[in-house]
Amino acid sequence: MDKRNSPKLMALIAALLLLLSACATPPAPSERDLEGSAPATTKAPPTYATWDEVLAAARGTTVNWYMWGGSDKINADVDNDIGRVVQETYGVTLNRVPVTDIAEVVNKLLNESAAGVTDGGSADLLWINGENFKTVKDANLLYGPFVNLLPNTKYVNWDDPAMANDFGTPVEGYESPWGHAQFVMEYDTAQVGDIPPTTFEALAAWIRANPGKFTYPAIPDFTGSVFVRHLFYWAAGGPEPFMGDFDQAVFDQYAPRVWEYLNDIETSLWREGQTYPTAAAMTDLLANKEIAFNMDYSPGNASLKIAQGVYPETIRTFVFDTGTLANNNYVAIPFNASNPAGAMVIANWLIDPEMQLILADPTRWGWLMAIDPARMTAEQQARLAGYELGPATLQADVLASKALPEPGGDWVTAFEKGWIENVLQK
Repeated sequence: MDKRNSPKLMALIAALLLLLSACATPPAPSERDLEGSAPATTKAPPTYATWDEVLAAARGTTVNWYMWGGSDKINADVDNDIGRVVQETYGVTLNRVPVTDIAEVVNKLLNESAAGVTDGGSADLLWINGENFKTVKDANLLYGPFVNLLPNTKYVNWDDPAMANDFGTPVEGYESPWGHAQFVMEYDTAQVGDIPPTTFEALAAWIRANPGKFTYPAIPDFTGSVFVRHLFYWAAGGPEPFMGDFDQAVFDQYAPRVWEYLNDIETSLWREGQTYPTAAAMTDLLANKEIAFNMDYSPGNASLKIAQGVYPETIRTFVFDTGTLANNNYVAIPFNASNPAGAMVIANWLIDPEMQLILADPTRWGWLMAIDPARMTAEQQARLAGYELGPATLQADVLASKALPEPGGDWVTAFEKGWIENVLQK
C-alpha cells in the first residue's frame, strides 16, 4: 500500500495536528483581532449577587454552548429537552455549537487570553471534563466560581470525592455536572456468544481468532482514549499508580506492555488496523454486523438503540473483570463569556430533578444521573424506581461494583501522546 495515502497515515496527521494545536504556545498579545474573536478589551465579566439577577440578565439572550457534536441523537435531545425548555421557561435561546473535540475551544481560549480578550468571547458554555478542564482551570480561563449561585446545586452530592474532583482536579465551583458516565463494552451475542471475553487476555485471543471483527476509535477520540486508559490499569494491576501527579518513571514502567498489546492485535483489527473508525461509525459497524464489539460511556446506550431499531436484539453489554472507568460530564463557563447569566440558567436546568429524570429515562437518554436521587422528592424517586432497564443494560449494583476512578489529566495527555507515537506511527 502507498503509505503516503494510507488511511492510517491520514489518522496520524489528524491526531498530530490536534495535539500540536492543543499544546501550542499562545501568541503574544497583538493589536490585531483574533480570527472570529472580539477586539481585545479589559472589561471585567459581569457578576451577580442573586439568582433573580441572573434570571433577569439572561432573559432574551442567546447562549453559545460548545459541545461534542458526534451524536445526532444527543444533538437532537439537547435541542428538544434543553434548548426548547429554557426558551419556553426562561426566554433563553440555546445555540448548540458542535465541535469534534473540546480541545479546539480550549486552544482558542488560550489564544484569546494571550490577546487580552477578556469579554465578548464566542463561547458561553462548554461541555468539558478531564484534562481539558485542568488546562483551562490552571490557566485561569474560567468564569466563577458560579456553582453556589445555582439553586439546583443542592441536589448534587459535592461531598462525594468523585463529584468534587474531575480527573483528580478539584472542581471548586468552576463547573457543574449534568450526567454520570461509565464505560461498557457492547457485543453481538450472535457473533461472540453469550459469554464475552471479560479480560484483556481473553479479548486479545478472541481478536486474533476473529480478524476484522474488533476495532477502537483513534485518539484523540475520547472513546478510543478511554479504551487505552483501561489497558494502562490492566498493565499496572489497578488504577493506583495513576492517581497522583504524573510520574515519568511509572509511565515508562507500564507503557511498554500497553504498546505491545495494541501493536500485537493491530493487524487483526478491522481493515487490518490501517484505519480507525470514529465512535459514531463504530455504532453503524456493529449495527451492520461488520464488527462484533463497540464501546460506550453510556451503559444504557445499547438498550436504547435496540428499542430504536438501530441495533439487533442480539446486542448486550459487559464490564471487564478488572472494572471500567466512570466519570462525570460537566459544563463550565469561559472567563470571557459574553453571556454568563444565560449559561448559568442552562447549567441550573441540567441538574434540575425533572431534567435528570429525562436523562435517566431508558427510553429517552438512558444516562446515569449526576444528582443524588435521595435528595429528590418521594414522587420523583418513585418515578425513577419505576424505570425498566432495557435488555442490554447492566444493573446499577453491577456497574457500581466495577467502577474505576479516572486518572489525572496529565496522565491522560501522556497516554494519548504515547499512543500516537508508539501505535499509530508504527
